[in-house]
Amino acid sequence: MRKTVCLALIAALLLAALQGCATTNQGAREHEGAVVGAGVGAAGGAVIGGLVGGKRGAVVGGLLGALTGGILGDYHDRKEKGLAETRQAHAEYSATKDARVRIEAVRSTPAVAGPGDTIEIRMTYAVLTPREDLMVPVRETREILFDGARVGEAKVDIEREGGTWRSVVPITLPRDARPGSYRVVASVETRGGGKDVEEITFRVR
Repeated sequence: MRKTVCLALIAALLLAALQGCATTNQGAREHEGAVVGAGVGAAGGAVIGGLVGGKRGAVVGGLLGALTGGILGDYHDRKEKGLAETRQAHAEYSATKDARVRIEAVRSTPAVAGPGDTIEIRMTYAVLTPREDLMVPVRETREILFDGARVGEAKVDIEREGGTWRSVVPITLPRDARPGSYRVVASVETRGGGKDVEEITFRVR
């Protein structure tokens, strides 16, 4: 299956140190790509990825403020349902020339963690397309807020075919992570198909 993660702007300082690679398991339809680590700058800069679906790509983001020193780990995704089954679960959708996206679930695993622990921010969403063979550009965003301020963000630009998809971005908390409740604003959007947004929280004890 062809997937393309669009090449993002690369921070020159990070390029040499953080270049990584990814593997593609076509049987499991699961991919691993290099994602951002480090809290530098307002959005953290970008990290070049390896081969994802045979294409060079990158995920943009970073951690700062209360999460400075934490790391965003490898991005994982997989297709969970085909287009026909996904359409059945979204009866409100009527096939048009435009694709639609709908978030089905967002969760943090675990919901409570300590400094130095790893939290996975998981998102499951539907990509509803008018035909089976249509690939559409999708942007996933996970924004993390603490005391009203943005302390982290990860963005993924990728091409999807119709169906239900699950993706995961792990976050390793810094050992001095500030305790409290963190909001995650997760969104998915596609060109001409609108945008869907969901919020969850996780807590650092």
